[in-house]
Amino acid sequence: MTRKLANPTAVLMAVSKAIEKRMWPFENPMKQFQLSRELLHNLGEYADELSPAELASMNVEDLGRLIHLNTKHGAALLAAARQFPSASVTYKLRPLSSELLRIDIQVIRMFEWNAKLHGNLEPFWLWVEDHAGENILQWAHLQFKPGTTVLDMEFIVQVRSPPPPSLTIRLLSDRWLGAEDEVFVPLGKLNMPSPSMTRTSALDIPFLPLPALHDPLLESLYEGQFRVFNGIQTQCFWAAHNSPQHILLSAPNSCGKSVVGQLAIWYVLAPSYSRTFLKSLQAGSH
Repeated sequence: MTRKLANPTAVLMAVSKAIEKRMWPFENPMKQFQLSRELLHNLGEYADELSPAELASMNVEDLGRLIHLNTKHGAALLAAARQFPSASVTYKLRPLSSELLRIDIQVIRMFEWNAKLHGNLEPFWLWVEDHAGENILQWAHLQFKPGTTVLDMEFIVQVRSPPPPSLTIRLLSDRWLGAEDEVFVPLGKLNMPSPSMTRTSALDIPFLPLPALHDPLLESLYEGQFRVFNGIQTQCFWAAHNSPQHILLSAPNSCGKSVVGQLAIWYVLAPSYSRTFLKSLQAGSH
C-alpha cells in the first residue's frame, strides 16, 4: 500500500492469500471450504463459472442437480456458499469544491456468520482507484464482526478539471481468495462547483517576526514556540489580526492554521479575556 499502486497491490494480495491457502488464485473459491472431494470435483466440472453469490441464490435441489449429485451435497454446497465472505457496496457522490469530491460508501455484509470459519472478525480492504486503475486515491481497512451488518466510510479524493470519466471502488477480503467486488463510479454527469475566484495563491514574502503582534502578552506566550511566523501565517496575518472580515484558510496539516485562528479570536475577545483564555486556546480546550 505504500506506493498506492492499485493493480500490483491487488495482485500481491492474491498471491499472498494463495500461498496461505495453498491453492492457485484461479481455482474455484469454494475449495477454501472443507467440502468433499467428489463435490468439489463436480463443482469444477459442471458449475465452475458460477460465483459463490450465484450459488448462494439457488436452492438445495437445484444445486444437487447442477453438480450431478444429491440434495445432501446440494445442502452442503449451499451452506458454504452462504458463508463465503461477500458484501454489497453502494455510494453517494458529494462535490465539496471544484477539485474535491466526497464519496460516502456503505458496505453491507451479505454472508452468514460462522464462528469456526470467520472467528471474531472478517477483515476487508476498501479503496478508490483512478480511472486507469493505476493508483489508489484513498483506502481503508474494514472489519466485520459477528454483530456488524453495515460499515460506513467517507473518502475525499481530488478530482482534476475536467473530471475523469470514472473512478472504481474496490473491496477485497484480507483472507479469502475470490472474495472481492468492484463498483464503477461514472463521473461524466457530475457537476462540480465552479472554481472560486477569491482563492489567493501563496506569495513569496519575508516572514513576519513576533514583534509584529504589537502585544507583549501575545509575544511572551508564543516566543517559546517560534520566533517568526511562517509563510502562510505571514500572508494572512493582517486579515486575521487586524481586520473584522471573514476569511477561509485552507492549508495542509501542521501549517500553523491553529495559530491564525487563535489570533483571530484574540482580536475579537482580547478586551474582556485574560492570559488564561489564550493559554486554553493553545491547549486545545476551546
